Amino acid sequence: MCAGDEIEVIKTRMEEIMQCAETGDIMGLYFSISKDPQVLQDMDNIQFLNTPLHEAAGRGHTTFAVEIMNLMPSLGKKLNPEGLTPLHLALDRNRKDTADALVRADPQLVRIKGKEGLTPLLLAAKIVSTTDDLDVLVSLLQHCPDSIYDMNCRFQTALHVALEHSNCNAFTLLLNWVVRKARDRVLEWKDEGKNTLLHLAVQHDGALEGVKKLVKLIKVSKRNSDGKTPLDIAQELGSEKMKKVLMEAGAQTATQLPKKQTLTQYFHSPVSPYEDLLRREYFMHKELTVDMRSVILVVAVLIATATYQVVLQPPGGVYQGEADSPTAARRRSLERSQVHQVGRMVMSSPLFMPANTVAFTASIVIIIFMLPGRPYTVVLQTCLIFLVYSYLKAMDYISNSSRVSKFMFFFSWCVIVTAFVGKMVYSMGKAIFQDVWWLPRCAATSSNVYNRFHGRWTLKIVSLLRILRRQYKLIQN
Repeated sequence: MCAGDEIEVIKTRMEEIMQCAETGDIMGLYFSISKDPQVLQDMDNIQFLNTPLHEAAGRGHTTFAVEIMNLMPSLGKKLNPEGLTPLHLALDRNRKDTADALVRADPQLVRIKGKEGLTPLLLAAKIVSTTDDLDVLVSLLQHCPDSIYDMNCRFQTALHVALEHSNCNAFTLLLNWVVRKARDRVLEWKDEGKNTLLHLAVQHDGALEGVKKLVKLIKVSKRNSDGKTPLDIAQELGSEKMKKVLMEAGAQTATQLPKKQTLTQYFHSPVSPYEDLLRREYFMHKELTVDMRSVILVVAVLIATATYQVVLQPPGGVYQGEADSPTAARRRSLERSQVHQVGRMVMSSPLFMPANTVAFTASIVIIIFMLPGRPYTVVLQTCLIFLVYSYLKAMDYISNSSRVSKFMFFFSWCVIVTAFVGKMVYSMGKAIFQDVWWLPRCAATSSNVYNRFHGRWTLKIVSLLRILRRQYKLIQN
């Protein structure tokens, strides 16, 4: 029997169950199964088929649809000849209760792609607009948050689709959800025409509030495939409100932007020493495992503890003062003998304290660089700065050589502060390169500020940073 004949036979066997699906008759469903136990399995073996679950979902027979899902869960992911799943049909025909029940039964149904890569979430973003209908959109997002990352065949996310169909209410809801769920990276994605959300949002007056939020979250002067920035589009449409919002955020037209090096030009250019340095630093950190980092931190802490204890209790101790006021004879005796200042260390070696200070300073620098660059470690690093200051003040007081101690004080203080500032700059740079979770808008903010105030030197610096970022992305993959 050929495949076509086999499908026709299965459709004939399905007729009774399809009639049950049209009325939501669960008893009739099981009566049909009792006569033909293999019928649901045979349906599942056909790639594209209009199943009883499609029929029940489209007609809003929620209980019947869930019953089918329990018996054969894979039918929930089955596409009919029109490229739609049962969940697509439930949403398209406004069967909200049925759609919600299907998603509760299997949240991954929200991510099944149908015709043209359209997921149920993308379909909902396209068709829902009223406040009551938006509840369906919220339900899909809450049951399957990762569905916000899904794109159709035109590389459009749910936010792109909502704007394309002038569904500003859905766009506002999706934008606020993305911000609250810290999924900001999806806001930077471009569709097949290289359009960001800003390129689309400025075309709709109803999306003005969304544009005001977007300019704080993403880069405002990206070019699309036509070489236009959002400000170019706003000017063409004559939207004064949109132009004002964009210009206040530092947006520029395509003609105002500096020429950007293409990827082809980048690969054709010679490798700079800065890229070599970046690669070495990257692989050095990559080889530094968690266990190695822990061992280094433990040793550095032990050295810092030992050296700090030594400055408080140096070998030989410190000169002690008289408990009572000395007599005249005692004062004359002290005047004839060598007088030592109370609190100074007894050891006369001028090299001991500098060596101890160098060891302490080096251990603190290692601790600063071994701590991860996160907001919560800034407090720890600040505590280390105060610890270093207290050590240096104690060292300066008890040291015999004031000249050497003052030199070590300023030298160590400069080294520690430089290390602290360097770590902060490194962490910020890494945030710009990676858009890490704790500074998800750092790259966008820095780019927008640069576009507003760029000059000759900032142009060179930003060009170098772009080259380094490309190098970083390449060695990551």
